[in-house]
Amino acid sequence: MPLSDDRYLRDLRRYNLALTLLRLAARPNTVRVWTGFSRQRVRQVIRNYRENRSSSDPRCDRGPSPKKLAKLLNNPSLRRELMAMAGLCHFLHLIPEERMPNARIRFPSVHNGERLCHALEVYYRMVPHARLTLEQLILLVFELAERNNWGLGHCSICRSVILIDPLSIARRLCADCRQPTQLPCVANDDETDGRGGDSLGSAELQQSLF
Repeated sequence: MPLSDDRYLRDLRRYNLALTLLRLAARPNTVRVWTGFSRQRVRQVIRNYRENRSSSDPRCDRGPSPKKLAKLLNNPSLRRELMAMAGLCHFLHLIPEERMPNARIRFPSVHNGERLCHALEVYYRMVPHARLTLEQLILLVFELAERNNWGLGHCSICRSVILIDPLSIARRLCADCRQPTQLPCVANDDETDGRGGDSLGSAELQQSLF
């Protein structure tokens, strides 16, 4: 294959990923990070997307991406979806087997972006009324790849996949294997993340689909 063709195919792959990300309501900066496009190229892609999007496609919203997983976990319904998504990511081998420091810099790539979009599209087919967004999924994947505050483990009784505090010495049990009265109470603290001051610090949270 001529070198020019190879470059064209790589660029086409990045462009298709950018459109897929936008259809999944990605922020402009998210598109830039995962495709490697310049800001000017992202603006061109967004302009083309806006001109050709259907009424069912989301608008291209600006603004910061979510930063704190603990804040998302404070919402009970969203917490259940994040747990289910964590299990699906584990099943699809989306989470690196080895701990990846600085995953926010090292993990984004065209290949991983395609796998990320595929995982979310599979999840949407399984959960038609899902609230989980792409930006929230990206935050979850980064946290699980870095393993600083959160990680994946298995219930010591039923072996289901659960979200855990890697440094906790508490017995790892899923919600179904605990008594309802023993479930931890989640505090509404928007300023905490990970273990520091977070009421979820030593708790194990179960996803419901795996």
